[in-house]
Amino acid sequence: MRVALVSDTDWRAAIARERRRGADLVCLPHLSFAPYFAASRDRNGLELAERAPSRAVREAVELAVGGWITASAYESEGEGVFYVTAYIAGPQATVATSRQQAVEAGPGRYEQMFWSPGHAAPVAVELPSGRAATLVGADLRAPVAWAAVAALGVSYVLGGAGEPCELWRRTCRVAAGMAAAYGMTVLVANRGDAGFAGGNAAFAPDGRALQADDDGLYVV
Repeated sequence: MRVALVSDTDWRAAIARERRRGADLVCLPHLSFAPYFAASRDRNGLELAERAPSRAVREAVELAVGGWITASAYESEGEGVFYVTAYIAGPQATVATSRQQAVEAGPGRYEQMFWSPGHAAPVAVELPSGRAATLVGADLRAPVAWAAVAALGVSYVLGGAGEPCELWRRTCRVAAGMAAAYGMTVLVANRGDAGFAGGNAAFAPDGRALQADDDGLYVV
């Protein structure tokens, strides 16, 4: 599979562009279909929640026309119950989901005001290139989250981040270490809108950085 790691938050244009370039799977950043509203205490961000399962994910799969996507959606399960749900979805519709469990609190990271930690175990899926699972947000820096997906016997971890420069550097160090510790390929896309570092990171099972091909895609 050829994987596109997307930083732009115009997800509709990004999916169409990367599929034209030959991507089999398009990996979108954290909170793929919304701004990072948890940067402030503005409760209007609650209005951005979708009812589960995410309609935006279904639209993304349609735009991928036979390809795969990974994305995370802000969802409401009822009055006052909110989660960030990570999806792996493709030609057979939604095939795996997990919910962000490590929810951050701090200046500019008011996630605990907007969603709750997920409590179900992650789910893996068989992609054409092997077994995969996804981690998003602060789960990318949580050893327990990495242990949970490794226990599923995955070959690949697909991640979505939304982080400024220093936090993004720390996430990359953790991802490289976990790739080597568990013998997994890791591919992560970071948001590139205001205040975030953008870019992506990809690591082989020995922790070394992977290089994109001439089209900017990673072959796995």
